[in-house]
Amino acid sequence: MSRCAEEPTDHITAMIQRLHAEWTTFHADSGDPDPVLSLLTELAAQRDLTDRCIRAVLAYARIRPPRPYPLTVLADTVGMSFSGVRTAFRQDDITAVRNALLTPPGEA
Repeated sequence: MSRCAEEPTDHITAMIQRLHAEWTTFHADSGDPDPVLSLLTELAAQRDLTDRCIRAVLAYARIRPPRPYPLTVLADTVGMSFSGVRTAFRQDDITAVRNALLTPPGEA
């Protein structure tokens, strides 16, 4: 399983320093993409992917044999409410998980 190797503060510091370095050389009339807007777009895409991954893992946790994880355990783990976890994933998330389980490893 992948884990974030850096502390959040270290990651944020490095990110802001890189952004500042790009910003100080950015010229709006150059035609280059705005570094602030580019970074926000990239972070939003990462957030969306993370959300999709969480939904998939929640769906897996609810359909896995021999019995599903209790909603309260999942809610506590991801910092959501019981009802938030219950409605966090949809049938298409469950279908994606089932299809992934039918796909031989390395063929995704």
